[in-house]
Amino acid sequence: MRLPIVFSILIILSGCQTEEVTSENLPIMGDLILGDYSVGYKTIFTYDRTRNGVPYSDWDGNLTNNHKLELGRQFQMNVWYPAESGSGDRINYSHYVYLRGRQTDFGETEGQKESAKQTFIEQTQGLGNVTIGVLGSTKEDFTSEHLDQLLELEVYGRLDATPLKGKFPVVIYPNGGSPAFQSITCEYLASHGYVVIAFTPKGRFSSGMEVSAIGLEVAVDDFEFVLGKVSEQANVDMDKVSIVANAISSSVGAAAISRNDKLKALISLEGGLPSAFEQGLLNESVFYLPENITTPILIIYSSHPSIDPKYTFQLKYADRYFAQFPNMSEFAMLNYGMFDAFVPNILGEHKANTQKGFEEAHQLMLRFLNQKIKPVRRTSNQAGGDETETVFDTAFLNSQTEIDSTFVWEAIPAPPNIALLKDRFMKGGFDEIEHIYKELKGSGNLQPYSKSFYKDYRSWLAWQKDEDYSYRQRLYELGYDSYPESARMNYYLAYYSMKVGQNAKAIKHYKNTLSLVEHDPDLSASEREGLTNYSKSDLKELN
Repeated sequence: MRLPIVFSILIILSGCQTEEVTSENLPIMGDLILGDYSVGYKTIFTYDRTRNGVPYSDWDGNLTNNHKLELGRQFQMNVWYPAESGSGDRINYSHYVYLRGRQTDFGETEGQKESAKQTFIEQTQGLGNVTIGVLGSTKEDFTSEHLDQLLELEVYGRLDATPLKGKFPVVIYPNGGSPAFQSITCEYLASHGYVVIAFTPKGRFSSGMEVSAIGLEVAVDDFEFVLGKVSEQANVDMDKVSIVANAISSSVGAAAISRNDKLKALISLEGGLPSAFEQGLLNESVFYLPENITTPILIIYSSHPSIDPKYTFQLKYADRYFAQFPNMSEFAMLNYGMFDAFVPNILGEHKANTQKGFEEAHQLMLRFLNQKIKPVRRTSNQAGGDETETVFDTAFLNSQTEIDSTFVWEAIPAPPNIALLKDRFMKGGFDEIEHIYKELKGSGNLQPYSKSFYKDYRSWLAWQKDEDYSYRQRLYELGYDSYPESARMNYYLAYYSMKVGQNAKAIKHYKNTLSLVEHDPDLSASEREGLTNYSKSDLKELN
């Protein structure tokens, strides 16, 4: 089934380019088809005064206490935006690299620049070692001489260029190497009419993000702070905000969308979102509710033993677009994919032409954003097509060389949020909750309400709304219908059936609980012990 596409008119303002950018006059951009806008760039240094600052941590965990922590949690926000043509100062890639030395200490010393260069070398070497481990290939060491070649490259963004008047859709790109790792992506999207913000999420106690459920939540808090600062800018359309993310930041994006429906789309650019490990981290968070994620998701991925689209099964309420680039790698979708042209095999030898793969992925990303966030009538200089195209248009795909396969898993109907379900109960009783359940199930949603919903709704009903337990018994009839292998659903159906005098049903489901409890992956050891003891006690009473 082809998903409907809605287009609107894009008005081209005075920021149109006056000079065509090509691989000859701006080689860092390769053969990317840039848009009609000149691009400005600025860095915002700011603090979250509600939290203490953190010391700098390298990837090995070594701390550098180079900041007065009482000033607040440090944020370096890198912003690219449509700008007036000819305004602003030309800069080289070195500008982005040197900002790596100003993540926690906002000063600008020669020592910080040298530290930033050394950090870039070490991180590039580290990412390369990870890459060749997956690819089974080899690489040479990345050296200071290699870095010097990159530092001299002129970039497309103009420092402190005058922003164009008007409001533009927003893309937020969290990444641990901001802005040096993803600047090409940000400049490319800004040239097509987006305001793009890159920042580095941090951990609780240092600048290094923690790979844990708590780490994801702290990173989402950082994201929300950045989003608030973005909303203060005059040139942003806060009704059109999307996320692009690589590596674990793609799961940060999913967690952020679960908490904030202001966010309208997610691109997992070689992210860990379609992995069992990161889905496990997300599910450990009490804030993560897949039923809250109804925004479209584009998942670009390569061959990796830990990555499989099947792990996104919980995201069933979102349209999921998948594009596989089998011969690329996770970090080749960062600037490194383009840097192969200057430092061959910078991350290791790929079977793919990494520059070509990078360019194709970005053309696909732009099509996705244009059709989901900013529908446009495209001009001659814009990637994309006309009203008859979808994200994975056949003519577009036939022209590509690095994309192996594409497919779409369409969303199923999502349940109303818990506030609406409370309202429906107050206006129409529990019959309304059952009616919605049956409607959703008839539309293909075989588990209309999440497991966590039953716990929250049960607690709400218990407060002066269900004195005879009948509503809660009916609630767990629905829960059992959706999750018959859940020990918890069986237990509560048994318990409330006993409360309403349905003893035969109670005995049946207490026995079910005892047969399921030892192997239910949702239960902790203490919960297993509790359900076992309570079930045995109640069965003894019933018998």
